[in-house]
Amino acid sequence: MSDAAAIAREVEAFYLGYIEVFNREDVGAYLNSFSYPNAVLRGPQGMAVHATAAEQQSYYQGLMAVIRAEGWHHTDAASLQVAPLTETTAMLLADITRCRKDSTLIERGRMCYTVRKDGGAWRILTMADVKLPFDGRFVS
Repeated sequence: MSDAAAIAREVEAFYLGYIEVFNREDVGAYLNSFSYPNAVLRGPQGMAVHATAAEQQSYYQGLMAVIRAEGWHHTDAASLQVAPLTETTAMLLADITRCRKDSTLIERGRMCYTVRKDGGAWRILTMADVKLPFDGRFVS
């Protein structure tokens, strides 16, 4: 049985690499960061399912067009919290900021991801916006 702390470290490293790939606009590595199919829960459309890398790339191109129009230069991630679910699945909660080249803030948000280890690599299964006043944490 794997150690939960080791899984959490792996997932954090994967996610920070994903953010780096996103900032580098490395489309191939970005697409390789996802399982297929995967789902995005965001905005008024609810859930969008991407069954193929081509569908994920189309989503990525649309997202990049929107954030570039806002002056996007890079995205930062902080406050990573990982909840291992099994040896090959985990949930991750991350606070993100999208910034311009001069580091002025465009957007601040929180994202919740479900990831799974596939072929030795972690990949995103789902990602969802967490919108205020909700914080994405469990309530008991």
